[in-house]
Amino acid sequence: MRIAIADSISATTARMEKLRGALEDKKARKLEYAALISQHSDGKVYPSLEAFQEKLNQNTEHIEAIEEATLWYNKVLDLRIECGQGVKFIFTNVDANNPDKEYSFTVRHEDDVYTLIDCDPQLHDAKELLIELNKSDGLFKFVRTMRLKFLEAEAHGLTSQDQDATTIPMPAPISFISTDISDETSPQKEEPQPDEYKRNSMKLARGKRDRSSVLSPVSASSNHRSPRFKVTHIL
Repeated sequence: MRIAIADSISATTARMEKLRGALEDKKARKLEYAALISQHSDGKVYPSLEAFQEKLNQNTEHIEAIEEATLWYNKVLDLRIECGQGVKFIFTNVDANNPDKEYSFTVRHEDDVYTLIDCDPQLHDAKELLIELNKSDGLFKFVRTMRLKFLEAEAHGLTSQDQDATTIPMPAPISFISTDISDETSPQKEEPQPDEYKRNSMKLARGKRDRSSVLSPVSASSNHRSPRFKVTHIL
């Protein structure tokens, strides 16, 4: 009887030790999981979940500030951003005559160095502005300055065109020189009658005195033709 009771106590003690070991193992796993949860993506380990949550809130506020600034730039500067080999900044409402016309430049940031890949249209001050950007690392200021340069370039172009337009000499008015053209229908001056016509008139006045010299009506009418008719007939 005593042997049976001793065996039962030994078995119970062994089971308790086993359960105690399992409990310690679960506690160790719980601490391990807590440490994993408190880790951030940047590799830093925070002492508690509260610190991790605080850091997450700060990052969220920073992202919201960036989004708000981006919306402000889009609204005020009429800016659109496209990503590719670099970051392309596209402006509109620069040309008052063509508000939809796009002015753009593309910047790439690599190894802490800004590189201007493209600029349309080209700006003479772009290289100097890029050097200043790499010194100050002020990208937002660079974007604002580039828009101002586009505005200045557009205004300068319009001013030059206006000056060219005012200096273009106007052609002198065409003077029409009237030519003296004689009127074909104007009456022509009567030419002096020929001597033959006078002689025929004298013969008609003689009457019957010289019958052989009287002209027939046909010949008379032919001789009485006006000089104008003769000229026309000859022509």
